Amino acid sequence: MAYIGATPAYGVFNRQVITGNGSTTVYDLDYPVSSATQLMIVLDGIVQEPEYSYTVTTSSGSGKLTFSEAPDNNSRASIVYMGRQLLVPTTAVSSPHIDTFNGNGSTTSFTLTRVPSAGNGANLLVFVDNVYQRYGSSYSYVTSGETLTFSAAPSSGTANIQVIQLAESNNVIDTVLDNSITNAKLSLSYSPSHFTGDGSDTTFTITTGHTVDTILVFENGVCLKPTTDYTVSGTTLTMVSAPLNGSEISVRYMPI
Repeated sequence: MAYIGATPAYGVFNRQVITGNGSTTVYDLDYPVSSATQLMIVLDGIVQEPEYSYTVTTSSGSGKLTFSEAPDNNSRASIVYMGRQLLVPTTAVSSPHIDTFNGNGSTTSFTLTRVPSAGNGANLLVFVDNVYQRYGSSYSYVTSGETLTFSAAPSSGTANIQVIQLAESNNVIDTVLDNSITNAKLSLSYSPSHFTGDGSDTTFTITTGHTVDTILVFENGVCLKPTTDYTVSGTTLTMVSAPLNGSEISVRYMPI
């Protein structure tokens, strides 16, 4: 069954497909997750309930998926990662950086020992013989080779050229890796809500902060269409038609 509902607005969900053999219950996950509710699993077209139909564990950075019953031989399980632990910050530059050079009266170009975060050298302060130099007229900066070039060669002197890279522009995280910022640190909620139909009630109370486009609603495993089959106002989920008596309603929350 194709996905029914509004297109997720915040990015791409990773997907994995496994094939059952009638006996195996434990499978490797492509990505570790901290909770079964971070996965949406559809087995031969039927949505599986987390913690009841399957559980997850993590060992040495590798994720494991365990079904309560072994999927049938040649059955197909589609696993969608609703929320991965996505980011690991790299070490960030957190202090100013200072280069000093010796002028000789003839050299105009000097190579910095750290790449400025501002590509045009806007986070540089340059002094020659303790006199502030004006960018553009007194010197220029070229990103290739981290070369600082003066319009006129500084006079001869020991450490009479000082280049300060300001920390404000450099204090950034420029790359991130997988599997380090936890679900708790991101403050994302993946715990589903479950209800039982009685043939008459059409309203159910859901987690605050969600709209019709940030939840998935299933009735007896069938994904319902937002607005057409249900609406959301505040914490109230309203079904267009009352679910049948004894029917199982599950609400999966997308990250917000």
